[in-house]
Amino acid sequence: MASVSRSHASSLATSFVLLVAACSGETAVPLSAVGTPKIDQVEPVLGVPDRGDEPGVVAIDVAGVALCSGALLASDVVLTARHCVTISVAPQCPATGAQVVGLRPADSLRILVGDGATIAEERALARGILVPPGDEICGADIALLMLDRPIDDIQPLVVRATGAAQGDHVRTVSFFGAEKLLRDHVPVLDTTPTELRVAEGPCQGGGGPALDESTGEVVGVVSRAGPDASNVYTRVDRFLSLIARALEESASASARRTYAKKRKRGPADMGANCSQGADCAAGACVTSGVREYCSRRCSAHDRCPARFRCGRCDVSQEGPALWACVEN
Repeated sequence: MASVSRSHASSLATSFVLLVAACSGETAVPLSAVGTPKIDQVEPVLGVPDRGDEPGVVAIDVAGVALCSGALLASDVVLTARHCVTISVAPQCPATGAQVVGLRPADSLRILVGDGATIAEERALARGILVPPGDEICGADIALLMLDRPIDDIQPLVVRATGAAQGDHVRTVSFFGAEKLLRDHVPVLDTTPTELRVAEGPCQGGGGPALDESTGEVVGVVSRAGPDASNVYTRVDRFLSLIARALEESASASARRTYAKKRKRGPADMGANCSQGADCAAGACVTSGVREYCSRRCSAHDRCPARFRCGRCDVSQEGPALWACVEN
């Protein structure tokens, strides 16, 4: 059989690829024409409307004058921020004196379920409030609401017994205005023995959870705005005895099994269409050829999910290149 030159073989292979693409009705795009992907990154992460990903995050109407967020830990137990349920003075941190005057009436706290505050349905009122001892909110901005009736059609969230560390990534969910916003792959910037700080956009009211991005376990409760467009969360692992007390007092038969319930989480919108970073839960929109899709930052110690690899991307504005998850 006659031999074929290497250059001729390459030409035949290219012709075959083009023929297959033509027969399939698709237009072949040479890899060299795609070039280095570009990324539009929004920092801090602003978030996108939650479309049913986190039903266990509820809204709390505080006496009709404020709106907070909370996490359902049992059908009749909601985790939230202490400042949402107390009458407080001088809430700045560090504290310079007593910050708590007293508790709000429990029945002035309405629990709303839904993906937006304006369309959410009232499902329960608080019948009791558990808070840490002392009169300071800083470092102890956490509370448990005992509900007057169960919300038993939503799977409760789970509290993690160990704290998040600097460099970890979390998912945060909270109500902002009329919408429930979800932020994915939010970096933990630093921690203290009682708090952690994350790089996310502003939250309203407080009380929303920070969730382990793999398991969905609650690691923090948003307390207040921090420096450099960050938010400060109270660490829930420092208040496990208070949480256990609330679950013990719950009328829900499933409450004592809450710690054992975990479910694997995945990115909210990786690969979804976008036109800018603000369209995406992790604040990153990648352009590769004619394709624009939501992505997230990555590194050697921050691996990409299935179907994606960590690749170098040029930024869409002035600035150094970034590494992000690109489609295989």
